[in-house]
Amino acid sequence: MGVEVPESALRLAERLVRPRWGGIYPAPDFGGRSLPNLGVTALARAGGRPTPTMAPPLDPEYLVDAPEGGEGSTQVVFLLDGFGWSFFRAFLERARSPAHRRLAEGLAPRTRPLTSVFPSTTSSALLSLSTGVAPGTHGIVGYTQYFPAWGAILNTLKFAPPWGGSRDLAIARGFQPKDLLPTPTVFGQGVRSAALTKDSFEGSAFTRILYDGAKFEGYVSLSDLSHHLARILSQPRARRPGLVWVYWDLLDAVGHLNGPHPDMAVDEIFHVLQAFVSAAARMTPSDREGVHLFVTGDHGQVGVHPQKARAAHEDPRLMELLQRPPSGERRAALLQAREGQVEALRQHLTSTLPPDWRVLGVEETMNGGLYGPGPLHPELKARLGDLLVLAGEGASMWYRPPGARGPEDRFLHGSHGGLTPEELLVALVSVPFEELSRWEG
Repeated sequence: MGVEVPESALRLAERLVRPRWGGIYPAPDFGGRSLPNLGVTALARAGGRPTPTMAPPLDPEYLVDAPEGGEGSTQVVFLLDGFGWSFFRAFLERARSPAHRRLAEGLAPRTRPLTSVFPSTTSSALLSLSTGVAPGTHGIVGYTQYFPAWGAILNTLKFAPPWGGSRDLAIARGFQPKDLLPTPTVFGQGVRSAALTKDSFEGSAFTRILYDGAKFEGYVSLSDLSHHLARILSQPRARRPGLVWVYWDLLDAVGHLNGPHPDMAVDEIFHVLQAFVSAAARMTPSDREGVHLFVTGDHGQVGVHPQKARAAHEDPRLMELLQRPPSGERRAALLQAREGQVEALRQHLTSTLPPDWRVLGVEETMNGGLYGPGPLHPELKARLGDLLVLAGEGASMWYRPPGARGPEDRFLHGSHGGLTPEELLVALVSVPFEELSRWEG
């Protein structure tokens, strides 16, 4: 028998997934229940100074029983890629072994649902967490997106064409993070900061943008991550970072390749969280004092099926109506029509797509706050295009340039980027390291 989700968390989840967009979809709650709010809260609890353009802090309900932060404390923010609310519930429900149950019983009262951002994708969500602003403000609004300055669609994690090319192909040697990101990160706001992530990410353009102002710390394995984290947090209080950002990507990778199967996700979550428990247990009580851990995700996942995948390049009329190839997400495609062809494009889509797909005007989504309350990035409309296409249940839209071969030919059975509750709702754990250390068997 598993561990039950507290009733208060279930009620909050029900509120967060109520239709708020077009009477159909939930939407990010940027007022205090989304990833940017968490970034701002971590900064403020570490004694930093949020800027006027940043989002408000988290709603107080997320910090019940959390000790006060302030100067001298350390806020550890762990982004477990793909840690959706549905995966967290599965983790509790499947708690059978003594070690798993002990961890689940510790997590249950310390975890609440939170909304990600739109699009519910890694590049947009991670930047919202590290800047404290919504995607419409920082300007990264898709896994692939059009950049007017390059006149090209680029992969926003690799800054290279989405169909190939080496990492950072589009970035010059003299690139500075401020060249692409108009908003500062939380790491440059008066707090010593560290970023603990895969060593292979060191020096990439996205890493430099994401962690601008933080000291990079690389790891090569989960045990390596645990030991590095304990070392960083065990420094004398005067040298210990006030903010520590940690990232792990393999939960999302497992879901993409195999589909969002709960058993696989539960195993991955257990091993990763145990590494944090182990790090806390190795530290002395003095070292753990003033250290608080937040664990969250950038999005959830839904299963998608090959028979429901729409290949845009196999629709001649669609391609004829487009000014540029589709960008965005497989679950939330962005389309730019040729001049004067917006309505023709909309009509073609609505007449050829299944009835559970949705076609929305981009200006409608911008004005309605789907990308955040503003101030909006000056290039936002140009980056988005004219129409947003939200795929139906189990469906996706993809594009392959003529002659291209490679990863695009491998079907991914798990996906995200859209507005369904499974994609948008993530888990947020809030626990002091002192309590975390007691969860070890």
